[in-house]
Amino acid sequence: MNFKVLILKCIRWAHETFYMKAFPMPLVFASVCLSAQEGPLNQGITELDALTIESTPLNSSSSEVTQAWSVVSGEELEKARSATIAETLKNQPGIRQTFFGPIANRPIIRGLDRHRVRMLSNGVETFDFSASSEDHAVSIDPMFIERIELLRGSSALLYGSNAIGGAVNVIDRSIPNHPFDDSAGAIFRSGYTDVNDGWNAGAFAYAGTDSLSFQINGFEREFEDYRAPDGFATDTVDNSKGGSHSYGAGGSFLWEGGYAGLSLSQMENVYGIPGAHAANDTRVEMESDRIEARSEIEVVGSDWLRGIELNLGYGDYRHDEVGLNTSNEFEAFANFLREGVETRIALIHQMGSLRGAFGFHGLFEELKVGGEENLFSGVDDRYSKAIASENSRKLAVFLVEEFDLSDDLQLNGGVRLESFDREFESEISDRDDWTFSATGGISRGFGEGWSASVNLSYSERAPETSELYSNGPHHGSETFDVGNPSLNTESAIGLEIILRRKLGNVTGQLSAFWTQFDDYVYPNKTPVWDFDLGKLVPHMVYTAADADFRGLEAEIDWRMMGNPGHAVHVSVYGDLLRGRNETRDSHLPRIPPARVGLGFDVTAEKYGFGLRFERVADQNRVQDGSPAGHWDPGPNGPVWHGGDPFPTEGYSLLNAFYTYTFDFGQAQSELYISGSNLTDNLAKVHTSFLKGSAPLPGRTFEVGLKVDF
Repeated sequence: MNFKVLILKCIRWAHETFYMKAFPMPLVFASVCLSAQEGPLNQGITELDALTIESTPLNSSSSEVTQAWSVVSGEELEKARSATIAETLKNQPGIRQTFFGPIANRPIIRGLDRHRVRMLSNGVETFDFSASSEDHAVSIDPMFIERIELLRGSSALLYGSNAIGGAVNVIDRSIPNHPFDDSAGAIFRSGYTDVNDGWNAGAFAYAGTDSLSFQINGFEREFEDYRAPDGFATDTVDNSKGGSHSYGAGGSFLWEGGYAGLSLSQMENVYGIPGAHAANDTRVEMESDRIEARSEIEVVGSDWLRGIELNLGYGDYRHDEVGLNTSNEFEAFANFLREGVETRIALIHQMGSLRGAFGFHGLFEELKVGGEENLFSGVDDRYSKAIASENSRKLAVFLVEEFDLSDDLQLNGGVRLESFDREFESEISDRDDWTFSATGGISRGFGEGWSASVNLSYSERAPETSELYSNGPHHGSETFDVGNPSLNTESAIGLEIILRRKLGNVTGQLSAFWTQFDDYVYPNKTPVWDFDLGKLVPHMVYTAADADFRGLEAEIDWRMMGNPGHAVHVSVYGDLLRGRNETRDSHLPRIPPARVGLGFDVTAEKYGFGLRFERVADQNRVQDGSPAGHWDPGPNGPVWHGGDPFPTEGYSLLNAFYTYTFDFGQAQSELYISGSNLTDNLAKVHTSFLKGSAPLPGRTFEVGLKVDF
């Protein structure tokens, strides 16, 4: 039997069960509200242990971390899980997405992206090219991840200069860190999405003993061009289809004082690129092989050393940018290769009220970009020379410390010193850079779970090779990339103030931040007239300026009603960001507009129901402060000055979900149905280079099944 037919029959069977239960849904909602009011508000509520932030070297609890952070796990992750990490995180305050189509999509943190946001898998580099251009996808699929930790501002600085804006650490337990207690089990997932006729299915199986745990996993995902919302020029967004699959395995040896483990994984991903690329059926064909090794060792009998953490990752990545040539045949116009090793060792120590981690970090890589349309080809004599390959080495030493002045008052600080050495197979001279980062803060706890903290940070980032020496066409983005060899080290001073409440029926966090950049590097998309082609060709010109970022982030969760087995939650979130180019006294391009979201969740025994409403404001603050921008004749033809010339109209999104939990033999199962953009509004993402040709999908319904054996 065809695999799709089998899955469809399972979902139809589950849907029949769901339909019989969904009919009285309004009555269920009313009874939940009434029953929740019968007892005291806090009846049946137990205080849970605080989450551990694994991305911090000290594995601090969520109530102890003083910097800006977020953790997406458990039920929240199940409700948000999508086809990409950026889509999964889109409702987190301060997080937006690049959206170069449904798969080439990367998180933006506080208006910063590309080489200022590190994408990590279990604390180790993903070894892809997603930071170099918006048309490159992140080589992580969210299907079987267990949690995502978001580090903003000063909390991410110890992950290196490329985390100057933040870090996204995706944790999937490919290396088990706890025993499975002589048990074995499996998790099966499958889903169907109507907006793009998309199917996905995968399984995760595990087993083990007291001293050995291992797992195997695999998934497959495929989808067609997605349907555009009402008001768009066409019914579908052409060339937005794709498919991917991945397989992996991992195991650990565990003992009373720690564990050591190894995992291997392989992923292939093929996806089309919408917009101007659709006519040539341009697609990216990606392959990624990955090995991870990790160990945590508890040290006993030492006066100061408490433990040792070891992380090692190896990645071998390649993607080809393929499209139709002038002979109407498919050709690989460009290929990107990246192979590297990352390692980190941290010595966890404690002396009285002082606790911290001292460690070493190394990242060793080889990069190559080839093909006829090669952004390092050096085709224009006015810019830099060609580069055949690059070998780089980053070595760093770091120290983080926390000190308790009292039960309610805590100090924290950290420093990092990093060298970045590059050797080029080119006429370009080798380059060596040093960067320094430091952070410090103070946190004060108050009664009833309240706390306030202030953090100050200084960070530096050396410009990347693509920012310095690009000089050639880039097929996937349909641009001509131009670097600037005179770029200086980028530096930033940041201040953030955070107010939190972690206990009680009302919890949440309010953050205010300000970051001042010197020599802030950004790509300025500027159309330039090409006399040979007889048309305008977008030039991606890397430019430096002094820049100012400031903003507010807020999230509030209110447990409005609660009894054992019944609960009603109301949540509100919002963020506001301003980005200024102080050198030109204008707005920076592609700064996310303000937004606010409101939602509520109802849980009643086996049922779950929720609504989400989000309003994204108009973005009229565009580069040059003018919606129209202006043209200059220029010595080589007309040149557009603006780069971000058009405002983006705001939009509203209404989403909903419904879940039903039931027993399937000995397995616990969950059927879910969700709806996105239920009003079918036209939503253009201001941070996207394709906002005019690839809006967010139209009205979407998804049905899925999760079985936990």
